[in-house]
Amino acid sequence: MFRIIITATLATLITACSMQVYKLNIQQGNIVTQDMLDQLKPGMTKRQVAYVMGNPVLKDTFSASQWDYLYRTERREDEVKQYHIRIHFDPAQKYSHYEGELPASTAPELPKANDKPVKAFEKSDT
Repeated sequence: MFRIIITATLATLITACSMQVYKLNIQQGNIVTQDMLDQLKPGMTKRQVAYVMGNPVLKDTFSASQWDYLYRTERREDEVKQYHIRIHFDPAQKYSHYEGELPASTAPELPKANDKPVKAFEKSDT
């Protein structure tokens, strides 16, 4: 009897050690595309810029002359993409220019074939 308990315990521990925890893909910030940046024209108001770009992640409370659009995505432990676009406004609060570069692809990361799907809980009729 003791052998059966030890064998079952060891089998459970070995199985538990080999399991991997599923980690979700994490996307944070604003997705900015080249099309959005191409629509920006000098002299646009802040409201027009916000309409094209969306609300920024960071607004400098001490200086109203710039907005920061940040984006970062991670797939498990690997950082896949990160970029920072800074929109500048002139003293009249009109758009003047932007700084920063976009990566080659700004499309959101889609799940890969080897990613394990997340199972939804089924509702029981009890």
